[in-house]
Amino acid sequence: MKQRIFLGLAPLFLLLIAMGAYAVSLFSKLGNSVDVILRENFRSVVAGQQMKETAERMDSALFFSLVGEEARARKMYAQNVPEFRENLNVELHNVTLPHEQELAEKVRRLHEQYTQRADLFWQTPAVETRRKMYFDEMLPTFTEVKDTAQEIIRINQENMVEADREARALSAKSTRYMIFAILAGIAGAAYFAVRLQRSILEPIRALTAVSKELGEGKLDQVVPVMSQDELGQLADAFNKMATKLRAYRQVMGDQILQARQMTEITFSAFPDPIVVLAADGLISFINPAANTFLFKLGSKDGLPASVQEEVERVIKGAPDYLPTSFDRVIVFRIDEHETFVLPRVIGMRDETGAIFGAAVVLQDVTRLRLLDEVKTNLVSTVSHELKTPLTSVRMGLHLLLEERIGTLNAKQTELLLAAREDSERLLRMINDLLDLAKLESGRTALPSHATDPRELIDRAQEDLRALVESRGSKLVTKVTSGLPKVSVDVRQIAHVFSNFVSNAVKHAKPGEEIMLRAKNEDGRVRFSVVDHGPGIAPQFQAQIFDRFFRLPGSESTGAGLGLAIAKEIVLAQGGMIGVQSVPGQGSEFYFDLPAISNKEPT
Repeated sequence: MKQRIFLGLAPLFLLLIAMGAYAVSLFSKLGNSVDVILRENFRSVVAGQQMKETAERMDSALFFSLVGEEARARKMYAQNVPEFRENLNVELHNVTLPHEQELAEKVRRLHEQYTQRADLFWQTPAVETRRKMYFDEMLPTFTEVKDTAQEIIRINQENMVEADREARALSAKSTRYMIFAILAGIAGAAYFAVRLQRSILEPIRALTAVSKELGEGKLDQVVPVMSQDELGQLADAFNKMATKLRAYRQVMGDQILQARQMTEITFSAFPDPIVVLAADGLISFINPAANTFLFKLGSKDGLPASVQEEVERVIKGAPDYLPTSFDRVIVFRIDEHETFVLPRVIGMRDETGAIFGAAVVLQDVTRLRLLDEVKTNLVSTVSHELKTPLTSVRMGLHLLLEERIGTLNAKQTELLLAAREDSERLLRMINDLLDLAKLESGRTALPSHATDPRELIDRAQEDLRALVESRGSKLVTKVTSGLPKVSVDVRQIAHVFSNFVSNAVKHAKPGEEIMLRAKNEDGRVRFSVVDHGPGIAPQFQAQIFDRFFRLPGSESTGAGLGLAIAKEIVLAQGGMIGVQSVPGQGSEFYFDLPAISNKEPT
């Protein structure tokens, strides 16, 4: 195969080499012609022109002396004599044409004669004598110098024109030869292409056609083996590959069918409804629980509208819809009972991340929601019932400390002060539990107003500056300009700022800065408190907003409810809360609130 290709292309290579050698020779000749024009003749033309101009200025200098400009005339003459001699020297060393040497020598003799008479001219004080010398001797010599220099220019220009004519003729002749060579090369290439087509292209075309059929799933195709060279070996290898592909397709088909059956059996055993949809939104699989659920719901056309909206968003490229709180629960009435369903939509993506479908899981959280309500109500009830006797205890301790009943010794006072401090801490914990229960139950309506983020930051700085400075730290702010307004309950959000800053103060070293910051974050406004304390280990960051959670080793005496309450306040206003922390470098507690338009919220 290699020998066949080489023999077919060898004549073209030889033709290219011949054309290249001829082109190199042509370029060399044209280069020499151009070099003659630019290096030799053009230099003589420039020198001749400069001699004419300097000779004219020298003659003008003599004439100026006749009209009384003696100083100017002498200076002008002295400046142009060296320039004339420099150009004369160039011409004497650049003689390339017949009779050019004689003309150059004539200019040299005339110049020497002219300068000798000029020296005598300058030494003569009488104006009339100078005038006679100028018109009788100097002017004729100058004219002859000028005419001789013009003759040098003329013969060099004529030679340049002749060299240009010869170069053009050589170029035209070479162009004809190159056109002929190109036509011959095209004819030769066409001839050799036809020869190569029969031995190479036809087997390749056959292999290409079979490959297309194979790509369409027609694995029974066979490529004819017409030779024993590389193309024949390729055809044989292709036939073996097709045989293996047929066997592989049979095995994979069985495995895929088995995997599909196992998946359907597994999904069918799930108690929660599961629906799988293709990229066009049509249902491709539905388990028995989903079939029963949709039948009881009376939804014959597919999923409920509220779930279908989330499916369409995910199929269009939005993130998976995976709610974790009961505020996203959808209530359906089935068999005269309310059923609470928490929908989850997971996009099915290939290796490139392209969506080819979505899976919907409708988790029945009716019992879980009832248990959560029972727990919340229990906490709220117990906390409320504890509050009344605790108030009486606090009042009794207060009366005892005022010594209205009797005088206290130092030990009694110390014990009563400790008891009062513990009762106050217990009261704060009960109040926090009651607030948290109200927020979780949704009974606390948070009024919202369109507020400028800078106003929130400034107000938080004003309220919390004294707390921060009392610990030896400094509270600074950083607000990105042009932030949109947010809809927020200013009083409740102040509790979030207070909790974030108080935690930062506890862990910051004296003299360090604590920053209140507001910036744009993916269409939302992010408010954050940044400190440079010890930071939070990664394994605890996911639990930091849980109720009653306290960092191991923490010296805080709180109940661990502050961040949980802050989380519920932010979630109640449509926001999200989080923390970013690196151990040893500090922490950033933040919450994001959705931006609103310029219209007032309704």
